Amino acid sequence: MKKLIVLILGLAFSLNQGYSQDIHFSQFQASPLLLNPANTGNYVGDYRVGLHYRNQWKSFIKPFVTYAGFFDKKFKKELLGKDFWGAGLVLYSDKAGTAEFGTQVAQLALGYHKKLGADKHLISVGIQGGVVQKGINYDELKFGNQYESVFYNSELQNNETYGDPSIIYPQIQAGLNWQFKFSEKLNFNAGVSMFNLNSPKESYYKDSDNKLNTRFTINAGSDIKYNDQITISPAILVSGQTKATEFILGSDIGYKVRDVPMLKVQALFGIYYRSSDALIFVPGLQYNNYRFGISYDINLSSLRTASKSRGGIEFSIIYIFNQNPKLGIKRNLPCKRL
Repeated sequence: MKKLIVLILGLAFSLNQGYSQDIHFSQFQASPLLLNPANTGNYVGDYRVGLHYRNQWKSFIKPFVTYAGFFDKKFKKELLGKDFWGAGLVLYSDKAGTAEFGTQVAQLALGYHKKLGADKHLISVGIQGGVVQKGINYDELKFGNQYESVFYNSELQNNETYGDPSIIYPQIQAGLNWQFKFSEKLNFNAGVSMFNLNSPKESYYKDSDNKLNTRFTINAGSDIKYNDQITISPAILVSGQTKATEFILGSDIGYKVRDVPMLKVQALFGIYYRSSDALIFVPGLQYNNYRFGISYDINLSSLRTASKSRGGIEFSIIYIFNQNPKLGIKRNLPCKRL
């Protein structure tokens, strides 16, 4: 029973708010394939690659560290007309808390994109599947019977029986996305995605029938061209799993510094709010086909006393390769700033 209580408390804390067993990023649009499988291959260019890093809770505990990367390629065939499809690969690794609760994921993704209504509408569908490995370092756990008064003694036996330190299971997700070009100055997008569609069994005990519940994600946003130099890009993300839900709401503002052939520079700054958790500041830079982002979470949750309001820091980079270098970088929803 002691072991069960410790594991439940440890995992509940390590999984963070709202996303249960799945990782999440404050810069959610900088990891488009993790946001929605329907984003696979949806960009202007030939192939795209991105890297993402997050470090959280370093101020008061062993930090939670997440690495992620993706690659996808667009394919066009004459028989598809104006339609196109894409294929990609998603990798991420997460290590949470003192017990080093780790998650490693590798997934393949496919997306199909159909243009409608004089190219004003784009409907996208996507599917993603792969394997998940999770593990825990039992040696880092501490139990009540290893304390003498208020002092921890690692030489004392904890008298606990552990389950397997590592588990592996398959995972399947799917998504749908809609984009609408209202005018040259206004675009909309909205998407919905479902994760853990196969309800995989996740337990460190062979006799357990614990299964992951499906997680849903809804995202929406727009690009509003205020004038020739300023673009406003509001966005919202809502996610839920079982009884846990959260939302992120905010906007980016882009200022065009330079826009000539072979040299396109845009300065970016965003402010977002994650429900009952954090205020997020996101400065960034778009340079030709590169997009750089850095964000910092100011903790507003009940942990702010312990964390001194210091939450997590993130870095992201995305690169899009175009065979025709004169194209430069073009914005294309839902992966705004790209």
